[in-house]
Amino acid sequence: MGSQSDKKPDPAAEGLFGGSDAAPHARPGGEPGKPTRLLSQAVAQEIIPRLVRAHAGATKAAPAAVIGQADVLELARLLVHEDDDALHCAVAALRQRGVSVQAIFLDLLAPTARHLGQLWECDACDFTEVTMAMGRLQQLLRANSASFGLNNTYAGSQPERRILLLPCPGEQHTFGLSLVAEFFYRAGWDVSTSFIQPTGSLSALVERQWFDVIGFSLGSEARLRLLDDSIRQARRASMNPHVHIIAGGSIFCLQPELSERISADAVILDASQAPELATRALARIKTAH
Repeated sequence: MGSQSDKKPDPAAEGLFGGSDAAPHARPGGEPGKPTRLLSQAVAQEIIPRLVRAHAGATKAAPAAVIGQADVLELARLLVHEDDDALHCAVAALRQRGVSVQAIFLDLLAPTARHLGQLWECDACDFTEVTMAMGRLQQLLRANSASFGLNNTYAGSQPERRILLLPCPGEQHTFGLSLVAEFFYRAGWDVSTSFIQPTGSLSALVERQWFDVIGFSLGSEARLRLLDDSIRQARRASMNPHVHIIAGGSIFCLQPELSERISADAVILDASQAPELATRALARIKTAH
C-alpha cells in the first residue's frame, strides 16, 4: 500500500456495516480518496443519528448542557495524544456538567470523527494517528453504549439467532460495523465480529460455527469483486446450508445499482432496520424449509 505517511487509504465508507475511508462520490475505478466526507456523511449524518433516533425513547432526559466546538477539539486532542484515563475523565466531566449520553453520541462523537478526518486531510495528523484515534473513538462508543440503553433487552424473548459481521477483506476502519453490532445485540442476537484477513480464514470460521446470518461491509467500489468472492466463499463453506448473507456500507447508499453486482441475499441501507429485516428473512427461510 506504500508508506502510511505518503499514501491515503482507499475510499470506503463507515456506512451501515462500516468500511474504510470514502468520499461521498466514488472516483472512477475506485481511485483512493480522502476520508473527510466519509466521516462527515456516513458517521455524522447517518450512522449515529440513526442510532439516536432508534433509541430516542430509551433515554428521555431533561434539557442538558450543550456540547461546544471546544469540547470536540479537546476530545480529538485526547484521542490522538492522551491515554484512556484522560478520555474517560473527559466524558465523565461532560456527564457531570449535565450532558446527556444522547448528546455525547450525536454532538460529540460524530463531530469528533469529522474533525479527525479534517486533521488528516490537512496533514496535521498522519494516517496511523487518525486510524488509532478512530479505534479509540470506537472503544469510547462501546463504553457508553450501556448508558445509552443498548443493553440486550430482548435476550431470551425468542430463539437464539446468530450473526457474523465482518468487513470485506482490505477494509481498514470498522466504526460503523461496531454500531451495527450494537443494533443486533440489543435486538437479542448472538453477535460475532471478525476482522481476520488471511486467505482461507473465512472458510475456516464459518465451517466450524453455525451462523444464521453473515453480514459483510463494503466501502469502496474497487473491492466489489473481492466482496462478491467473499460472499460466495462464505456460502460454500457455511455449516448452515441456508445461511442468509447480507451486505451494507455507504457505497451502496451512494450507488444502489452496485447491489446487483454481488450475490448477497440482501443489501441493507438502514442500520436501525437491519435486525428486523434479518429476522423476517429467517422466518421466510424457516417456512420454505
